[in-house]
Amino acid sequence: MVSILKQLFSFLIILTSLSLHAQNFVDIQARLTGVSESSSGWYDYDEDGDLDVFVSGDFYERNGHFIETKMYRNARNDQFPEVFPPLVDVHRGDFDIADYNLDGIDDLFMIGETKSGALIAYLYKCNRSIHFSRVPIKIPGLRDGSVEWGDYDGDGDPDLLLVGESLTGPVSRVYRNDRGNRFVDTKSSLPGIHHGVGRWADYDLDGDLDIILSGTETSGMVMTELFRNEDGNFIPVGMDFMNLRLSDIAWGDYDNDGDQDFAIIGETQNNQLVSKLYRNEKNGYFSMAFPNFIAVRSGSVDWGDFDHDGDVDLLLTGETTNGPVSKVYRNDRNEWFTDINADLIALYMSDGHWGDYDNDGDLDIIISGMSNQYAFEARIYRNDPIYRDTVQKKGEEIWNNSVVVPERPKKIYFYTYASCYCDIDGTGKNAYHAWVSPIKRPKVQYEVERKFNEVIMEEFPNWYEFDQANITATGFSTLQKAEESRRIAIREYESKGFKVHKLHW
Repeated sequence: MVSILKQLFSFLIILTSLSLHAQNFVDIQARLTGVSESSSGWYDYDEDGDLDVFVSGDFYERNGHFIETKMYRNARNDQFPEVFPPLVDVHRGDFDIADYNLDGIDDLFMIGETKSGALIAYLYKCNRSIHFSRVPIKIPGLRDGSVEWGDYDGDGDPDLLLVGESLTGPVSRVYRNDRGNRFVDTKSSLPGIHHGVGRWADYDLDGDLDIILSGTETSGMVMTELFRNEDGNFIPVGMDFMNLRLSDIAWGDYDNDGDQDFAIIGETQNNQLVSKLYRNEKNGYFSMAFPNFIAVRSGSVDWGDFDHDGDVDLLLTGETTNGPVSKVYRNDRNEWFTDINADLIALYMSDGHWGDYDNDGDLDIIISGMSNQYAFEARIYRNDPIYRDTVQKKGEEIWNNSVVVPERPKKIYFYTYASCYCDIDGTGKNAYHAWVSPIKRPKVQYEVERKFNEVIMEEFPNWYEFDQANITATGFSTLQKAEESRRIAIREYESKGFKVHKLHW
């Protein structure tokens, strides 16, 4: 599926009468358990409309070495009390969430190494509470790799891409979801890797998910390769990407041209640290862009439009030649990115992600890892835009530039939109389609997204075959702003050749 939703956020700038000066990320002192060799992220496990927290990894105290998996419920007002689901404690792992059984609830898949040294690959079914139940599937355990859900075969359910070190060496495997708690190893010919990552993306805009791998092969050689999905077979494309290990990859349309580019970090065969950006030229070719990213390994990259200017910005963490860093790079377009000096804690062996935990319409940050002082950390940073009062009062000195932070108006009006390059009519021919919901005043934003999904699946039965991860809701403080935003969104889609479907309920 192809989505150009990120292009449409630019209209938010027009709709505000305040002049946005800067972005301030505030540590909310969430008191999460700090971990290294970590996997951390957002997961609305109770589906109450706000993002909860998942953290796993290891840490040391005076009385020993500990490996933990922790979950924290978002109790609003920056409060995250710990909850105690029956999840296995792991480090050197990863997790991802998806509704694998199509019951409307996101479930959890984990890999990693336990306290006893066992390798696991566990699927947990969620029921909107902390009472997770482990699903008995036979998938060999992994560590030092990644897990990601994606519907590669277009049958409407998410499949699994797993990479990492197994008991028999590095592997890269695609497991097809045959429903009924059955996952079938497709015996793909992907090269096995560990100390790296595997990611899905439809890089060639043909409507199915392709794969990129980066890490260390069984031979000890380092690789980065893109594999094109041809009817479920993954064929190496042969791009001349930098071969990296201790790597991470994030796909995102940074240049707003409608296709997926990617950022990658890691270490070369000869121990050179690298942070690179590859631009998708739409013709099966990628060219290297040259942003001023600091080179890191053993960290993370994640795209998100934190400043609402219509392009995606980059959150980057990891180890440099001079110690750890955690950076936010603002996308100023034309391949120029600015380090905004976000004052995030610098972390080794780290993991960082964007997410709007407080439902105020902007992206916040969760980050975990080990600090320069060998402290184990897991922190949440709230995104607080800073506004300046540009009206001088009589008698003010001209050099007085005091910052005024006005109370933010409550965002109560929401609408939802999504797009795809897909065959919704079953004619065998893909086309560009977009769907836009009516404007509503829900109790929580999540209600609009849920209803959007229900209506779109009723009116367009083929929708279930396509990835729905790009559904996005935007909140506004007045109905007038929401109506204007919706009009602009529709006009932008239509100007780019999309057929716009206006939903009603």
